[in-house]
Amino acid sequence: MKLLALEISTTSSKAQFLDTENGAELVLTERHPEAATIEDLCQQILRLGRQVSSQNTVDRISIVGIWHSLVVCDSSMHPVFPLMDWTDLPDQNFCQQLRLDEAYVDGFYHASGAMVNALYPFFKLLRLHRDGVLNMHHRACSLGSFLHYRLTGYWKETACMLSGMALCSTSDERLHPFSEALPCQFAPLVGWDDASPLSHEAAALLGQHSGIAVLPAQPDGALNQIGSEAEKGSVMTLSLGTSGALRIASSSPWFSPSRSTWLYRSPTSFLVGAATSGCTNCLDWFKEQAYGSTTSYQQIEQNLVPGKTVPLFLPFLIGERCPLWQDTRRASFHDMEPTTTKEDLYLAVLQGVLANLYQCYEKVQESGLPISTIRLSGGVLNSALWKQMCCDYFGHQMEVDTHQHASLFGSLVLAARSQGVDLFAHTTRKRTVLMPSDVLHKQYQAHYQRYLHWYHKTAH
Repeated sequence: MKLLALEISTTSSKAQFLDTENGAELVLTERHPEAATIEDLCQQILRLGRQVSSQNTVDRISIVGIWHSLVVCDSSMHPVFPLMDWTDLPDQNFCQQLRLDEAYVDGFYHASGAMVNALYPFFKLLRLHRDGVLNMHHRACSLGSFLHYRLTGYWKETACMLSGMALCSTSDERLHPFSEALPCQFAPLVGWDDASPLSHEAAALLGQHSGIAVLPAQPDGALNQIGSEAEKGSVMTLSLGTSGALRIASSSPWFSPSRSTWLYRSPTSFLVGAATSGCTNCLDWFKEQAYGSTTSYQQIEQNLVPGKTVPLFLPFLIGERCPLWQDTRRASFHDMEPTTTKEDLYLAVLQGVLANLYQCYEKVQESGLPISTIRLSGGVLNSALWKQMCCDYFGHQMEVDTHQHASLFGSLVLAARSQGVDLFAHTTRKRTVLMPSDVLHKQYQAHYQRYLHWYHKTAH
């Protein structure tokens, strides 16, 4: 079976081809162009899909989207606003006012599994409604759903995708009452395997035959769980990409008493998790500001000393998600000295990102769900230093996932599964196990206390 996966993530597009018969595979990635439009992103991923599957007729196409994207179209499915995602936070003050209403916040959290925060598409739609520019002629969907429409002409969404948009009910696979009150249309909800045929127009752009089955778009976070073989049991996934996230599968809903975690759906279960808006984006920002584009991460990291006491960094360049959900919070450095170097600050960024993720980890642990191991994926896999730092900071055994692009691979798993094929039986690989250093974990626990000091001191 020949499979093609297409992903539009926050900062890049990715395409993967896999032949399950002979094991041939190829992945292509490309950063989004500056000021890319929705059509630019669709054209980019179609071009990558054509290149990666060149001279191969595929049997199934799967789509990966991001959980917190929003496309608003007219009745003819032409976008009427630019793409909105979790990095666009013009609704911060709007959501800050909503959070003053405790009853509203608690009701929304239990209805949707999400907190009142500007990153969620629900609140972008609510703000458009408040501004009087949203009406029942508008169609709202994820970017993944829009790409599926561009490929097939069929408009559909999954409960899994809507859950991470804060639009889906935690009790049933349907819109919750807050979403039903919005004056716009949403796509029909379908199952994960409800495929549509590839259109003639899209087939020409991809270099494929029309009629190929295209699965509905699924979110990267849920597919990461699938691609990491963590759909069931006690395996937690920890992905460090543009943003960071921890997730663990649950057979039933669990709500944090302090509303510090989220509850989304995967195609096969619930997911209890927590996420941070500051991860490799913080690292990219600091590297560009302090070193420029000509210096590589490897050059910077080769002389760094893990565990060294350095200034404290709060990684809230794009506000805070978990645990306090303060989207108006800002990033900052603390405990700087005249002898502080840019290498110290780089290390501080690495440690600050991990501190926020560890804080989320503590909140997820409150669920009581057993955690036997943690599987790492994302951009962190490119750095031997950061991988081991992560393991030492958490003080927990970790496994390096065999697929750096776990969400892409997860979509291929679903594509194969829709045809009755177990992809893991064809691609089993041994994972690398990381063990924590007790000495460094103790040092990072001291760092974490400094982090909590400044975290609470800067809260508002």
